[in-house]
Amino acid sequence: MVLGRAGMKLEAQKFAVYLSIPIMASLAFNEPSVQKWAADYFQFMKYPSNPKTNLMKEFEQLQREREEEIEEERRMQEKRIKGREEYLAQMKLLNSSRDENAPGINTIDSTSNKSGWFGWLRGWRRGGES
Repeated sequence: MVLGRAGMKLEAQKFAVYLSIPIMASLAFNEPSVQKWAADYFQFMKYPSNPKTNLMKEFEQLQREREEEIEEERRMQEKRIKGREEYLAQMKLLNSSRDENAPGINTIDSTSNKSGWFGWLRGWRRGGES
């Protein structure tokens, strides 16, 4: 830059303008009422509805699709409930079998006497279990 500090100030001002214009525009035009007014005001042509379109058929088709979606959602909800019940039954079975085998003893905690996450590494470096 040839202008030195004055040029830096000019660049900073230009950058501020470049940032402020889109921010101000988004703040001004991001209101639904302003967008509706702009869409209505700048609408060049209004097209009539197509006379060949049977609106009753379209409405009935959309209604059928919506009913199918509701039915599918109901089936999926029943499937989720059934899966949850199966999971709970399986967990009860596992808990009861664990309690029958060794009541009050957690097998994972009783076999591992090393502390820390990398306790297995200490035994491996020594050449086996200590």
